[in-house]
Amino acid sequence: MLSWILWIGFVAISCLAQNATFTRGQKFQIILLGVPDMPKMPLPPTDAPVWDIDLFDNSATTVATLKAPGKIVICYFSAGTAEDWREDYKDFAAADLGKVLPEWPNERWVRITSQAVRNIMAKRIKMAADKGCDALDPDNTDGYQNNNGLNLKPTDSIAYMRFLQTEASKHSMKIGLKNSLDILPDVTPIIDFAVNEQCAQLGECQTYDNFIALNKPVFHIEYPKPLDAQAAKGLSCTAPGVTGLSTILKSLHLDGITYYCDGSFVDTPTVNGTVPGRPSAPPKPSNPPGTTVRPTSTKMTSTRTSTTTRKPTSTPGGGCTSKHWDQCGGRDWKGCTVCQVRFFRILLVGWFDSAPH
Repeated sequence: MLSWILWIGFVAISCLAQNATFTRGQKFQIILLGVPDMPKMPLPPTDAPVWDIDLFDNSATTVATLKAPGKIVICYFSAGTAEDWREDYKDFAAADLGKVLPEWPNERWVRITSQAVRNIMAKRIKMAADKGCDALDPDNTDGYQNNNGLNLKPTDSIAYMRFLQTEASKHSMKIGLKNSLDILPDVTPIIDFAVNEQCAQLGECQTYDNFIALNKPVFHIEYPKPLDAQAAKGLSCTAPGVTGLSTILKSLHLDGITYYCDGSFVDTPTVNGTVPGRPSAPPKPSNPPGTTVRPTSTKMTSTRTSTTTRKPTSTPGGGCTSKHWDQCGGRDWKGCTVCQVRFFRILLVGWFDSAPH
């Protein structure tokens, strides 16, 4: 009798995953620092149908409790890096590990073309299915645009996303693309949603115009400073291309504190909240002489945004390119602008205090 009950439960979870529907504009919550406090259900925001939570930190019970009132649960994991506090870190071969991520000494890029790495990710995807996750949020698929030490190319990431999607579909789960805007057109047919960080800050949100026209949501995160109700009236919610995205304003820690573009605020109750291998707050470097401060930020987890090319601001043959912090040689937490004037390249590096207020 017990075996029949377990089998029926497994079928029920599979059916729930198959019925998860993603549509443009869905409200969401994302919590990667801490675990939603289930005894306090229903948790705010009660009107958010989509929740993005950490695969390793959350139990099957947490997933099932979120899904009971009809929520769609996306499970986050890093698909492009090896984090040394994860339980399966020992399974990565030394030959498949690339360079350490700037400022993240406990995390290294992985060789996504390796069958051994793909076997590890297949196990993670099965773990997500076993916990009842509806969909996957695989992070760090943009190794090709970083100093990864493994000679990764955009075509590698495209093939890797196809592999991840195939594995997810075996378990009736859906999948999204985190950042990685360069490969968005190539993988749009196989993904069900996108997750973006800072496209408003970097002027990239219009890149998703064709994607949301397909009625696919973009779960969009901005990290304004200060994080308050006024931020909802600023660039994070008003930049070109933001309309139609599912925008959320968070601190760098991605805890329960959340603002939305309609001015509403929630503080989702969480428990725990320490991520091994991550500093509790980014360092505070002094502002080097002669540098230009530009308002960008990054989050406490390991995601990155893609580059943005600005219109030329100098003599012909020049132009400036805004780059994310991990493409600036690990010099700062803020990002940099690379400008090319005729035959000279100028690196403008900005420093900032990234501790949330």
